[in-house]
Amino acid sequence: MKMKNKKIELQNQINSNKKNISDDDIYLFNSKNIRDDPAITIIKKISELLEDICDENTESFKNRSNGENFNIKPFLSKNIPQISIKNYLERLYKHTKINCSTIILILIYIDRICNIQKFKLTYFNIHKFILASMIIAIKFNEDEQYTTKFYSKLGGVSIAEIIFLENNFFFLLNFNLFVKNE
Repeated sequence: MKMKNKKIELQNQINSNKKNISDDDIYLFNSKNIRDDPAITIIKKISELLEDICDENTESFKNRSNGENFNIKPFLSKNIPQISIKNYLERLYKHTKINCSTIILILIYIDRICNIQKFKLTYFNIHKFILASMIIAIKFNEDEQYTTKFYSKLGGVSIAEIIFLENNFFFLLNFNLFVKNE
């Protein structure tokens, strides 16, 4: 009943133009009111961090010579994906309903790879890193598992590419998935 009242109230606000409601507000409302979900706050902070890093690195990446780290090539996209990092993370979260700890693992794994392999995140590679990291974090940390076909549709890449990204990600991590509480 409370949810129905909120929906009616939101619709009245939209109709009367008393409040300027953004597309993000409507998206979050339609996503089973996950606005109050702590995972959304974590996703917002992580996406802001990743966007700052990608902003810093993307321009220099465009102007690079071909001396780029060979290990990163499977994660490179020819073009920058149209979906923002925040919206991509929200999409992954909405369809997988992963725990907050898994969301944090995604960031830890990406950071670990960047430190081990000494390469930089850009808008050309971040989405595939997020996807591969999420798959591995779910397999390591969650009870519910999904099919490769599901991940393929969710991430917007082929099944073969999902398998390839996941395998490469494992090797780049040196199979070190455990994270201490500290």
